Amino acid sequence: MRIPLRRIAALVLAVQATVLGAAQETMKPKKQPYPPVQEPREVHFPAFEQKTLANGLRVVVIQHGETPSVTVQLLLRAGKAFDPAAKAGLASATARLLREGTATRSSQQIAQAIDSVGGTLDTYGSMDSAGASLQATSDQLDLGLDLLSDVVLHPSFPAEEVERWRRQTLNGLQVQQEDAGYLADAAFDRAVFNGHPYGLPEGGTPESVGSLTRDDLVAFHREHYVPNQAILAVVGDVKAADAFARVERVFGSWPKGKEHEVAKVETAQRGKPRIVVIDMPDAVQSEIRVGQVGIAFTDPDAFAADVYNSIVGGGPGARLYQEVRSKRGLAYGAGSGFVKGIQPGSFQASTSTKTDSTVHALEVMLDTMRELNKTPVPAPELESRKTYLSGVFPLQIETPDGIAGKVLEAMKYGLGREYIESYRGRIDAVTAEQVRSFAERRIHPESALVVVVGNASAFLPELQKKLGQTEVIPYKELDLLRADLRRPGKAEEKPAG
Repeated sequence: MRIPLRRIAALVLAVQATVLGAAQETMKPKKQPYPPVQEPREVHFPAFEQKTLANGLRVVVIQHGETPSVTVQLLLRAGKAFDPAAKAGLASATARLLREGTATRSSQQIAQAIDSVGGTLDTYGSMDSAGASLQATSDQLDLGLDLLSDVVLHPSFPAEEVERWRRQTLNGLQVQQEDAGYLADAAFDRAVFNGHPYGLPEGGTPESVGSLTRDDLVAFHREHYVPNQAILAVVGDVKAADAFARVERVFGSWPKGKEHEVAKVETAQRGKPRIVVIDMPDAVQSEIRVGQVGIAFTDPDAFAADVYNSIVGGGPGARLYQEVRSKRGLAYGAGSGFVKGIQPGSFQASTSTKTDSTVHALEVMLDTMRELNKTPVPAPELESRKTYLSGVFPLQIETPDGIAGKVLEAMKYGLGREYIESYRGRIDAVTAEQVRSFAERRIHPESALVVVVGNASAFLPELQKKLGQTEVIPYKELDLLRADLRRPGKAEEKPAG
């Protein structure tokens, strides 16, 4: 007998819930001493040279000769921010299918060519951007660049590869539609951004993926894969002049195209919370998401925001983890994060908990966020979290891939080398009052978006009593292509109980 995937998932969650229940009986509140602040080691970001080709492609080269290899990363303004509302997943599909065949090479030939020289070639989509990356030994850089330019400039989107991608994607989406964590994240994004493309599921929905055509992919590529909205980084065992010449050879004839701007994200604050419950009657845990529209990458408060997040939810040493898990045993973990884009992204706090502790966990999360809005952070806690951020930064630029990523990140947002080199100093300069002020001005627990996915009948009366009006959507009627999250013609229902 074949057991449905959802039933298997429910059994797994039931076991987890049992273990969590036992953990709640044994967990005792512990004082969490802050580790001693260590002096951060000196970081020297390598020098780099820049050049803009005649077609507008910006190129940056960093000589990094520790190993005989070269990393190349290309970033294009072609992310899901440009997905049409009814075609969620188009940007991601276009990026994914670049390497599945070109005018002169099949997907097998592309894979065999890069594998034969021990290199890697990948393409991907993200919120604002699409990217392509190459890693090859120095003596195979020309071959690598030939392959990279071929998949970026001349993809053929073969019909059979498009259909194979569609089948695989639909199978994955079918599983995700039964996953409470995925639904919580996807519903939160859609609700927090309302009708903005930032809120669309990056991988699409069964409906949107089923409707995408090869012509859609071709048109999106033609419109958005243009050199004058692209940045290319070359890092490794190659001299700048040599790298510029090689890039010019393969990308110099790439024709300019139309430039596109990311649509503005509206950041109007509500006067009260919006609480959305996605009802999954068989769920044995509740997935909780709390948050709002956050900040853009270049926001003047960006460094205060990083420190704020490190304090409130940036890891096991942060307050959400301590309050939700360590002190009360309500969950295995809890955390938070900012997603920063060209436009303001999201701020989200998250956890999962047993059904009967849903409202308690949510209240603890909101109280933890409110506390930072009122009270300055104690000096030992502040220094510990800033030191954590400063300590992580050097690890992000230890490899050619990490260096290329940091350079592209800065250039993508119109920032220069000084942003990278000053990051740690600007984190260290953030004060307790700046964190409190940021929290008070920019984070609004009293009007937050709350999304809960779980067995609504078990917690809805308590939730409504304590937090007020609640929207309830049966998970089978959730529509992530619509800003109101509801399939057309479906009225709000009360869960059975």
